[in-house]
Amino acid sequence: MLAAALACSEATAPQPRSGPIDLSADWSVATPAAQGVDPTRLADGLSQAAALPGLTSLLVVRHGRLVAERYFRPGGADSLYALRSVTKSVISLLVGIAIQRSVIRATDQSLGELFRPPLPALDPPDAAITVGNLLTMTGGFQWDENTGVAEYNNWALAPDQIGYVLARPLVSPAGTTFNYNSAAVHLLSAVLEVDAGGTAEFADARLLAPLGVQARDWEVDNRGIPNGGAGLYLRPRAMAKIGQLVLQRGLSGTAAVVPSAWVDEATRSHLGTGAVLGSLGSLTYGYLWWIGHAGGHTVVLAWGYGGQLIWIVPDLDLVVVTTATWQGLGGAAAAQAASIAGAIVNGIMPAVQ
Repeated sequence: MLAAALACSEATAPQPRSGPIDLSADWSVATPAAQGVDPTRLADGLSQAAALPGLTSLLVVRHGRLVAERYFRPGGADSLYALRSVTKSVISLLVGIAIQRSVIRATDQSLGELFRPPLPALDPPDAAITVGNLLTMTGGFQWDENTGVAEYNNWALAPDQIGYVLARPLVSPAGTTFNYNSAAVHLLSAVLEVDAGGTAEFADARLLAPLGVQARDWEVDNRGIPNGGAGLYLRPRAMAKIGQLVLQRGLSGTAAVVPSAWVDEATRSHLGTGAVLGSLGSLTYGYLWWIGHAGGHTVVLAWGYGGQLIWIVPDLDLVVVTTATWQGLGGAAAAQAASIAGAIVNGIMPAVQ
């Protein structure tokens, strides 16, 4: 499956110009000018970003070197920040590793094959939903996470989060219609929990430890399963390592943490979404990664509620990370995320030469 994906993939993450860095080590810090970033324009961009009321951190990595790191609210480099839906993009990487290790056979494997006790038995329509359907938000469940937070909150506060989503009717054939659904992605975490020896344990051993990441937190559902839709907490420097890993097509130095073919397939456009994020305009979707365009550049994006972003610009060899306030935003979350995206497009990217 991975070989076929590599052959057909429209790759959006070419080899970095300086070669893959060893992500298990601490970040090397460099001056912007040494990495081809205009220091004056970058300083202006950082000043613009600092004026955004919700932004809590902003990191810029060029050619595998940390060239800017700012914290704007209480917290700092050692604080854990809520990734919200950036968690989904991490789940995508874990699924790729799980396929490589034969925990999951392929993206066409069904939930009926993967769900086993203590997970509930599935009705035939739900059992037919595939891993690939969940990765592309095409599971077909009746769900509305586009007009507010009520649907997500009802799910998160339910006595049984797995049972809650499985009780929703299927309103479109699986694989046909994009419908953003955090609860459906959580089913992938349930698969990893029972088939990979625990979602968090699998993430620690196969993804985070190879990146030198030890500090993390992960909220769990009422069954004790890590929330695959929005529950992971990391430091911003760890978020930047995940972005750099994707930029390096899954490599940390010479070690393959995630199969390169999987990164290529996960970060190419599979379908349209109708979603818009500020200056990026209309976005398409890969495997739990967003794809947009700005200034003639393709942007690969992990996007969390309120402006938690891992922003990857492959042809600039650039990674930008932001965290932001997210609690109590209500209808203002989309506007806040759009303003943060605008600060990257109009303030950070133009400084990169």
